[in-house]
Amino acid sequence: MGKRGTGKRVICMLTMAVVLLTAGCGGRGGAEEAGGGEEKDVQQTTMGRYVESETDLPDGLDGVSGFYQGPDGKLMLLGKEGEAFVSEDEGDSWIGIERQWLTEKAGDSAFYIMDVKMDSKGLLGIVYVEPAGQPSPKCVLLLPDETVVPVRFPAAGEEEGLDRFWISDTDRYFVSTQAGSIYEVQEDGSSALYLRTEGSPQTIQFQGDLMILDGYDLKAPLLYDMEQEEYVEDEVLSAFVETHYADRGFNGAGWQNLCLFPGEEDVIYLAGKNGLHRHVVGGSAMEQIIDGRLSRLGNPQYGIVGMMLLDTGAFLAVSDQGKLIRFTYDPDKEAVPQEKLKVYSLEKNVDLYAAVSFYQIQNPDIFVEYEIGMEEGEAVTREDAVKRLNTKIMAGEGPDVLMLDGLPADSYVEKGVLCELNDLAAGLEKETFGNVLRAFERDGRICMVPGQVRFPVMIGKESEVSGIVGLTGLAEWMEQMREEIPGEDLIGLCSEKAIMKICALLSAQEWRREGGEIDRAAVEAFLIRAKRIYEAQMDGIAQSSAERFLETDEYYTQYVAEDWMYDLTHYGFYMDYVAEHFNTFVGVSFSPASYMEMASIVKTEGFEDRALVPLKGAEGSVFIPETILGINAATRKKELAENFLKMFLGKENQCRLSGYAVNRAALDEAFMLRGKEIGENGAYGRTGILYEDGRELFLELYKPTAEEIAAVKGWMEEAGIPYTEDAVFEECVFEEGSRFLLGEQEIGETLDAVEKQMAIYLAE
Repeated sequence: MGKRGTGKRVICMLTMAVVLLTAGCGGRGGAEEAGGGEEKDVQQTTMGRYVESETDLPDGLDGVSGFYQGPDGKLMLLGKEGEAFVSEDEGDSWIGIERQWLTEKAGDSAFYIMDVKMDSKGLLGIVYVEPAGQPSPKCVLLLPDETVVPVRFPAAGEEEGLDRFWISDTDRYFVSTQAGSIYEVQEDGSSALYLRTEGSPQTIQFQGDLMILDGYDLKAPLLYDMEQEEYVEDEVLSAFVETHYADRGFNGAGWQNLCLFPGEEDVIYLAGKNGLHRHVVGGSAMEQIIDGRLSRLGNPQYGIVGMMLLDTGAFLAVSDQGKLIRFTYDPDKEAVPQEKLKVYSLEKNVDLYAAVSFYQIQNPDIFVEYEIGMEEGEAVTREDAVKRLNTKIMAGEGPDVLMLDGLPADSYVEKGVLCELNDLAAGLEKETFGNVLRAFERDGRICMVPGQVRFPVMIGKESEVSGIVGLTGLAEWMEQMREEIPGEDLIGLCSEKAIMKICALLSAQEWRREGGEIDRAAVEAFLIRAKRIYEAQMDGIAQSSAERFLETDEYYTQYVAEDWMYDLTHYGFYMDYVAEHFNTFVGVSFSPASYMEMASIVKTEGFEDRALVPLKGAEGSVFIPETILGINAATRKKELAENFLKMFLGKENQCRLSGYAVNRAALDEAFMLRGKEIGENGAYGRTGILYEDGRELFLELYKPTAEEIAAVKGWMEEAGIPYTEDAVFEECVFEEGSRFLLGEQEIGETLDAVEKQMAIYLAE
């Protein structure tokens, strides 16, 4: 396990780094350091910062299960299939270690490794199931001479479900169970209960005699003194983790977004979104070593598999991206770069957050400041956040790059707030879907570009759904279906607001004229067609279908928000369609991954006559743009801002996005299923759901065909009409429109109410 830093030189170097970075961040650091918060003035003479470099992990490594340093200084890297590699030069080169037993097992499809660890002598501890999928995992010790020693547990231990294998830095062996018990294992295969914990530990580290445990069920990590056989209280560590990493997660035996690892004697390091912090056990301070804003540690797309401190004072980490990352202190680097680029979004956006970090990594001499208008936990309304942003823009203090989702983008274009991006779009024409980048072109000017897209879709009988166009076509089809299948749930949406939200995808762009005023006729046409669709759906529908949707509504209202129906993220669940709870799926495909899942439905027995098609508007192909980016016309950093947009639209960043990439090469990459094992029938996995009545439903997932991939590219090529959500306007239309759809007021009254409310809003 991680070798301790030795000698005063290392300790003094780290302390100097803390002091310098603390000064550079205007008082950041100390006992209350959080790795976030408001930026302070920076002294230009403050120097010293950790810089990063990355190298690929050795070929033949199928995921990483462990990353350690032995007492002899050698690095050990362990794959999830038991592949072992050793490095004597701090990761510059690796030597593979062959283990015969594992090599033989690798060809057995019924053998599945749950966890594997290696000690300093080369002994492997392996938790596995055989045949794969069976509920009773087993454990063996594989000695360096290839002797296999089965581990014997008390009956209670096996019943609890063996889970993970752990090895201390003094080569003591432990196995944890899913019920929270920890057994100590001897080299002869015997074992005894060592400790019971709350829940199942997801990660265990060792610092001398300390066992450091963390997991989902713990508010903060637990410190257990193995010599005194008692827990150690550390209020500073607990408070820090509860405050800044309450939402930390773990991915099986793989990555974690808060990595704890040992350092010098009695020192624990914590690496996560806030950077790297150093803590003396029982001490009063959480010292910041690396600022998460200046490091890939702050990137939500980088999960940390393992991290360690080297004798040189450098840090090494392995990420779930298959990279070995070195953090080296450079005294000649500014603690915080003086060159800044400000990026803004109304709400926190994971893809933008990751791109900010990615740009920061590529440009270490530029500090990218990411501002969020509505921070989680703050009592700030959308209107207040927009007003505050507008005030900054008018004062010349606005951000350089704007993510325009949720902002009054059309108004910004009309008022000249945004730069023209024609040259940027033209320069990216060949590598992107140019029609998507030009989707917001007005009067020959492009002032904003989508960073990614999503699509409204339908899944149903091909003979029925392939010819539907626009809300009129959808309404006519619904009315025809109601005549043919009375009482059946047609589309699974038993709410007037949910139906209006889906219908808005094909109509909302028509609700306003170019000047911004309401197009009363367009809103009227929308409401009349939405009412036809709602009445066709609800006419004579079975009570069980209405009750099923009511249960969904109650669940989301309790755990999400009362207005969950206004959020498109809840319109991508298709498993109820697979369960045949309703006739046709109408919703959203969010990404190539969701497309492959939906396309797998039509390859499933009993669904061969179905088709997955885009939901088209009357005027053309509709798409949902996401992470819409623009540049403040008043910026003094236009070149940097344009570079940021080019990076965001480049292949490397686009491959990391959650939606459909607008970069052609990145979209191709999304369908390659790298790292997936493809079966003879083309299946690469499956997804499923467990219903409350205990019924399980699974969907086999299949590799997309060339024709299916070509179909997606066709969607991208044809995408021409962007649906952009105007939350305030839509909410007004939906709230008043509900009364019309339910027959509680006439269309004229509804339109008058909408116009009145919007006039008040626009006047403000």
